[in-house]
Amino acid sequence: MKSRLVRIAKIGEPFGIKGGIKIWPFFDLINTLKKGQKIYLSWGDTLLVRKELSLDSIREHNKGYVVYFNEITTRDEAEKIRGNWLLMEEEDLPKLPEGQFYSYQVIGLSVYEVSGEYLGKVKGILETGSNDVYIVEGEEEVYIPAIKDVVIEVNLVEGKIIVKRMEEY
Repeated sequence: MKSRLVRIAKIGEPFGIKGGIKIWPFFDLINTLKKGQKIYLSWGDTLLVRKELSLDSIREHNKGYVVYFNEITTRDEAEKIRGNWLLMEEEDLPKLPEGQFYSYQVIGLSVYEVSGEYLGKVKGILETGSNDVYIVEGEEEVYIPAIKDVVIEVNLVEGKIIVKRMEEY
């Protein structure tokens, strides 16, 4: 049985004439993917699979990455998939270091203060450069910096995050 599909990158414009594609990944370990890795092309802005692709190579370029797939060999073919998403099976994602999580794992988790007070659910994540900030929607919207002084525990099994309030988020 296949695991669920997870968005790993947004497809940008073509790069060069041999089917290169600029992508904007959703995790830092994108460059650890290996040649031959199965990656799926989404059908528009969905998790529906349009096509299975086999990774040929990936490299950093400016603030993003350029990928080549065995099935896409011309600029015209690369242009046709612009704006779609690249997907992977959850079980094939690179393992993250202890204490790090993929965005899709955190969004939707319930957030509680160490006292037990329910604050709401994570509805989004802001990437600030220095650290992520969880956008928590409850009675009011709260922004919680994803730093170890504030986020005490992330429990994926129980679906919750325990935080210690600072003076102000």
